Amino acid sequence: MQAGSGPKRHNRSFLAEAEQNLIRWILPRIPGSVTSLHLTIVGLLGALIAALGLVACNWTYWSLPAVVLGVSLNWFGDSLDGSLARYRKEERPRFGFLVDHTCDLFAQIALIVAFGLSPFLSLIAAFTILLCFLLFSAYTYIRAAAHHIHQMSYIGVGATEFRILMILWAIFGAATGLKEPLVNGLSGLDIAILVLAAFAVVALGVKAVMDARIIAEEEGPALARITVEEIVAEDVDARQAEAMA
Repeated sequence: MQAGSGPKRHNRSFLAEAEQNLIRWILPRIPGSVTSLHLTIVGLLGALIAALGLVACNWTYWSLPAVVLGVSLNWFGDSLDGSLARYRKEERPRFGFLVDHTCDLFAQIALIVAFGLSPFLSLIAAFTILLCFLLFSAYTYIRAAAHHIHQMSYIGVGATEFRILMILWAIFGAATGLKEPLVNGLSGLDIAILVLAAFAVVALGVKAVMDARIIAEEEGPALARITVEEIVAEDVDARQAEAMA
């Protein structure tokens, strides 16, 4: 539900081209009565269905199809809501940005926490993944504001690849009878996830430094042209405004 006039969308994930081709095929076939807001709601409901299915796997693996269905619905709603608004030229920039990204945030949190309550990940591993997800999400929005680029993937992995990994891990866990402890110490999987998370955080830090250098080079000449008199004048104006307030 984002407007096309916002930050430039930047998606170099492994499946980006195939995904966009599929989305372009689906868009003309969506009934006119279905709106982008409906799709956003479908995406959120899909995440809740998958979350319930993951928790239910503690008692029966027959709930695994609910995980696959829910994650698929989450992809469908989340990937097509903004595309549908742009396709129909019905963008509502501020409303769309607020509703879309808020629902995405709650959906992904529900899915990751549900994995921690399932047999397939411990809470420690799930919270580590959640921490990384929130960190990368926060930096995505910071970069969109500072660099005017909406980074939709990192190291070839975007939201779609992440959803596929969720489904594959759940299927693998069910097939191998994986039973991760809820909070009882650190398992080998926990340690592996902690190590990968550390590398991800370091990589994000390097990315942030590189972005900061690019922005500094772009803004440097402009800042150099600001004279002392202009700075003093701006300071006086600010003080006068505070006095009038």
